[in-house]
Amino acid sequence: MSKRILITFGFVLVFGIAAFVLFYMKGRPEPVLEEKNFSEEVHSYRADDLNSGCALDDKVFCAIERAVKCTMAPEFEGCDKKHVPSFVLGKIKDVVRPTEMSFKIVKIKPIIGEKDIAVYTQSDCDTIWFGLCKGTVVYSLSPKGDDWAVTNIYALE
Repeated sequence: MSKRILITFGFVLVFGIAAFVLFYMKGRPEPVLEEKNFSEEVHSYRADDLNSGCALDDKVFCAIERAVKCTMAPEFEGCDKKHVPSFVLGKIKDVVRPTEMSFKIVKIKPIIGEKDIAVYTQSDCDTIWFGLCKGTVVYSLSPKGDDWAVTNIYALE
């Protein structure tokens, strides 16, 4: 009798673990993009020589490029709150906007459990601008329809 109970308990335990693993794996969110590293190419921009459109055929790159252009010239085409954080477009007295910026994308990292991604860049500019354009600058991106929008910008030491 106790053998039957033990065997029945074993089967129930195995099936319970299998069901748990199945539900866990099914409910686990898939990342929007795979983590990837980029080339060493540095992209440079000057406020007096900005071109409309995007330099590459990559939607993530274009979102970063738009944020850089809007940082230098918030009145530039495509600069609105649905594509860049509102503080990028704000006019704050005594804050000098950069006139030259450059960046290279170091890596793109999906945020687990979210549809957002974090884009790590090595950036440089000719002013301080809140400390958000020199060194390692991270752009948080969210999908907006068929495009990407920069939702936040922060710097790492």
